[in-house]
Amino acid sequence: MDEKLLDLLDMALAERFQLAYAALRESDPQSENLAQELMSLSDSIRDSTEISQGTKDRIECYLSQNSDLEVAFQKHLYIQGAKDCVAVLRELGVIK
Repeated sequence: MDEKLLDLLDMALAERFQLAYAALRESDPQSENLAQELMSLSDSIRDSTEISQGTKDRIECYLSQNSDLEVAFQKHLYIQGAKDCVAVLRELGVIK
C-alpha cells in the first residue's frame, strides 16, 4: 500500500479507537473505575521511594512496550473485523 494511504489509515484507526475507548469508559462504570485505578497505581509507582529508579525504568519500559503491542493487536482486530464483515455480507449476497 502507498505510504500516505497507510498513514491515513493509521490516523483513522487511532481516532476510532479513541472514540470507542471514550464510549466504553462513559457507558461502563467498571471500565472507568479500572482506568482511574490504573492511573492511581501508575502515580504511586512513579512517586514511590521504596522502588529504585532502575526498577521504575524497567516497569515503565514494560508498560510502554505492552501498550504498543496492545495498540497493534487492536488495530489487527479492527481490520480483521472489517474484513470479516465484508466476507459475511458477500456470503449473504448483500454486496458483490
